[in-house]
Amino acid sequence: MSNRFTSAAALLVIGGLCGLALTQTYDITRAPVEENRIRQAQALLSELLGSEVPTDLMWQNDIANACGEWQFARGASVGYAGPIEYLALLRQDRIRLRVTRHQETPGIADFIDHRKDPYLPSLDDTLLSDWSQLDNISGATITHKALREMADQARTKLTYQREQTHCEATRE
Repeated sequence: MSNRFTSAAALLVIGGLCGLALTQTYDITRAPVEENRIRQAQALLSELLGSEVPTDLMWQNDIANACGEWQFARGASVGYAGPIEYLALLRQDRIRLRVTRHQETPGIADFIDHRKDPYLPSLDDTLLSDWSQLDNISGATITHKALREMADQARTKLTYQREQTHCEATRE
């Protein structure tokens, strides 16, 4: 009986120490990890825009710079293996789209990763209306449908945000 008690107590102490170590590691790395995420996001925004992104960029309803000459949109669409998160630059009636996170099948859906495949960058500045007519890539029809939905979602979010912020009134 005392052997079981000793084993249970040892297990409890080891579990507690592991939990404490994980908590401390999280606390120590939280700020640098968040700074790295922000830096990566800023780099991607600047890449899409083709110039440095303003540091005071404000997001409302997943849209940034709603009344400006360009806008950023972010969101997610359902893919084959789960949500596919995106970031888009909208300029007039054209779009640049990048996938920021996904769980799609490696090998088949590599075309949506702009760091691995030039597919999405090759579509930069495509008319929004043309995105609904993009062909599927063999073996990735659900993923490709999600890409078309992302472009449509970005346009819808932008339209909604412009109405909410009364952009037409502020341009005059």
